[in-house]
Amino acid sequence: MAPLQKAQIVKMIKTSKEHPITLAIGDGANDVSMILEAHVGIGIMGKEGRQAVRNSDYAIPKFKHLKKMLLVHGHYYYIRISELVQYFFYKNVCFIFPQFLYQFFCGFSQQPLYDTAYLTLYNISFTSLPILVYSLMEQHINMDILKKDPSLYKDIAKNSLLRWPTFIYWTVLGVYDAIVMFFGAYFLFDNTTFTSNGQMFGNWTFGTLVFTVLVFTVTFKLVLDTHYWTWINHFVIWGSLVFFVLFSLLWGGIIWPFLNYQRMYYVFMQMLSSGPAWLSIILLITAGLLPDVVKKVIWRAMWPTITERIQDADKLYKGQLSEFTPLASLQAPPKAGGRRRGSENQRNPRRSAAFSKKLMFTRWQRRPDYCTFTPLLRLVDGHSPHHNAYGGAEPETCV
Repeated sequence: MAPLQKAQIVKMIKTSKEHPITLAIGDGANDVSMILEAHVGIGIMGKEGRQAVRNSDYAIPKFKHLKKMLLVHGHYYYIRISELVQYFFYKNVCFIFPQFLYQFFCGFSQQPLYDTAYLTLYNISFTSLPILVYSLMEQHINMDILKKDPSLYKDIAKNSLLRWPTFIYWTVLGVYDAIVMFFGAYFLFDNTTFTSNGQMFGNWTFGTLVFTVLVFTVTFKLVLDTHYWTWINHFVIWGSLVFFVLFSLLWGGIIWPFLNYQRMYYVFMQMLSSGPAWLSIILLITAGLLPDVVKKVIWRAMWPTITERIQDADKLYKGQLSEFTPLASLQAPPKAGGRRRGSENQRNPRRSAAFSKKLMFTRWQRRPDYCTFTPLLRLVDGHSPHHNAYGGAEPETCV
């Protein structure tokens, strides 16, 4: 087949009725036009030179690496990018919408709700590093499981995480959190004295309180979405919060000589010296995160995806879930004086028992079939793994 014909075939598939996402892979100069025509081009470094590699989007040394590239790295980076994009929209909606609401209470005088230092550092220092580390390191499922079970790719197929319903949910969640932050602080502080000397909080203290709740809420939202924790995640997430507190203490606790005026002097310390302010911060953060937590719990319990079922099973076995389900480890050992033969001593599966070796079970039907996660998922749902785990009474062999 000529190189131009290869490109025409890819173009014909791209312009078909379904408009699929195409991928072309090749290792020679005759594959360059096909690689350039496809949505995603992959070049293999082979004996025919590096023309395909130089014109491709991704390069791999051997063809066998394509499986890991698609099922593992492709899966990971789609999860990471979708979270990155929508989280940036979410945290900036939470950031800007209270400022918009504040204009209705200041006579549209363009009075800022937050201090200029907070406006500058919010997206630079306070909330940027946690999501960037998440977008580089998140692994919601073990790499070996993704490689061995391609069906997990169904949960992210057809751009399922970047559709309008998901985007609208993130936006509505951001608007809700912004309303809770602003009006919660407004009604809790309305016509009330908070300091020991009878002083009332001013507009800068009010804005600082809203900003404090904002930073902690959006950071804890990312904490709830993180599945893969390393020391780097802990360092950037908790370090960002510590940096915000230390910066606020230094910014408002020292008279800086290079500033003509310092409107934030002693504002943060005054807020922290008030007991009701601490209570308000805790209540507003909880109220902001509660709907998302309830939604996740209900959806995971009522309509779990394949990915969520595997995550629950992996937690059940403390990260030791492998390619094949260790069915023998799910069954209780026989008692000392009990019967050791028959099927009666293979009941009552033990969920917490740690298995020492991996087993592969096969059943003989019309064609060989391997039982991977189905029995384990049924066990998570509360069904017994024996009898119905194989869908029938066919002869079974164990390797």
